[in-house]
Amino acid sequence: MRNNSDKLYNPVKKIVIIYFVFGILWILFSDFIAIYFLNDYASYHQIQSVKGVVFVIITGLFLYYLLVSNLKEIIEKEEELYQQAYFDALTSLPNKRHLDKILNTKINNINKSSQDHNFAVFYIYIENINALMDIKGYTQASNFIEKLSDILKDIKKNDSNSFLANYNYGKFIIINDKADKKKIGQMAEGILEAVQELWQKGEIDYYLNINIGIALYPDSAEDAEGLISAAQIAARSIENEKQNYRFFDQELYSKKLKFENLKRDLRTGLEKEEFYLHYQPKIRLKDKKIVSLEALIRWRHPDLGIISPEEFIPIAEETYLIRDIGYWVLNEVLKQITRWKNNISKEIKVSINLSPLELSNPNAIKNMEAIFKNYNLKEELIEFEITENVFLDKKYNFVNILNQLKARGFTIALDDFGSGYSSLNYLSYLPIDNLKIDKSFIDDLEMEKNQLLTQLIIRLSHSLKFDVIAEGVESKEQLVLLEKLNCDQVQGYYFHEALSPQKIEELLKNDI
Repeated sequence: MRNNSDKLYNPVKKIVIIYFVFGILWILFSDFIAIYFLNDYASYHQIQSVKGVVFVIITGLFLYYLLVSNLKEIIEKEEELYQQAYFDALTSLPNKRHLDKILNTKINNINKSSQDHNFAVFYIYIENINALMDIKGYTQASNFIEKLSDILKDIKKNDSNSFLANYNYGKFIIINDKADKKKIGQMAEGILEAVQELWQKGEIDYYLNINIGIALYPDSAEDAEGLISAAQIAARSIENEKQNYRFFDQELYSKKLKFENLKRDLRTGLEKEEFYLHYQPKIRLKDKKIVSLEALIRWRHPDLGIISPEEFIPIAEETYLIRDIGYWVLNEVLKQITRWKNNISKEIKVSINLSPLELSNPNAIKNMEAIFKNYNLKEELIEFEITENVFLDKKYNFVNILNQLKARGFTIALDDFGSGYSSLNYLSYLPIDNLKIDKSFIDDLEMEKNQLLTQLIIRLSHSLKFDVIAEGVESKEQLVLLEKLNCDQVQGYYFHEALSPQKIEELLKNDI
């Protein structure tokens, strides 16, 4: 900021210095010349008034010349400072500061006029811009942002009622006076189609998801900050939807509020002992015996009741609390295995889901070993279940970590196989012992294609010396088909739902 000020005031300093030097030289030389030519003090005294008048005239003209000659530079520096303060350097669009000023002024004018006036705020968000930056570099990402800004500028040209700003690098804001939701939706669709054309025409060789959240004044919020926040919430709530734009509504606000409250409560949930474990048996098909259990975490919230893991695990991962929860689960499982061992003289193997964030902790194995030292149990009683998304993050050598776990006696299972990014390539180098077929396959097992794929997975797994477990078995028909396909184990409501430790103990007593 200091450098920018210097740029502006340098011409002014230059004028002052020149004027000062000229004034000193005039006084010195004009006195010398006057004494030299007049030769008497009386005449010199009389000419002082004339000399003063001449000085004022000459210096006035000289000052006018300096100001005019430097005025252009001053104006240019002022314009440069204004551009830096209110416009984005990459796209030349108004920036966040400019946007705030315009939006607040617009709302204030509406309030002063006391008239009903609606307008829309579009929040345009490049969902995977960071992934592009990691893969292609900053230049490629910036090039795409410039292309997107050009698309938005063209749209703005055709709509004089729009104001367009770059909110922050890959995020844009449009303020539009359209009050009709249908027309607003058409505008959003136009933006998305224009971006899609870049991809289809080959002008970009990478596909980026553009999400658009739309907030309406005054329904969504009545102040500038609230409107932008509402539009952001709408944009970031788009998941697996057919259209990549969404209007903000109070349901979204309630979900966001609940999410933030759960994030806060999750931090104290462990301390207050609000978490507990249930266990779902895995059944060996050849004799229908329980061979192991899967530990499934539950959260009994003091105000909201039972909260599903599907709801709080993503929050735990976002906040990295999943690591603390993971260690709590391991300790609780070991404690429970010890209780069963003492009560019914039977050791039972238990599976624990392991998050990539737990594995990314450099002290993961050390911490696990520290927990195990508190119990007289073998590591082979614990199986860690991982999903394929573990291997999408190339920053960590997860295969090496899993090899270390296996070397210590733990077993490894690949969970949810057949969903998401499933690749047979993983099976060739992963240190896994068991493979779990995803529930989505089992749900549609009556379909011939699914039966064929399931059979191929089972045969391949057996060739690689893996046992195969089918998740989500809920009917007799599914069970018969899996037996026919030579599946090793099943897990699901057809046999048992997830049960409390006490009920599991009763089952183990009777499972002879």
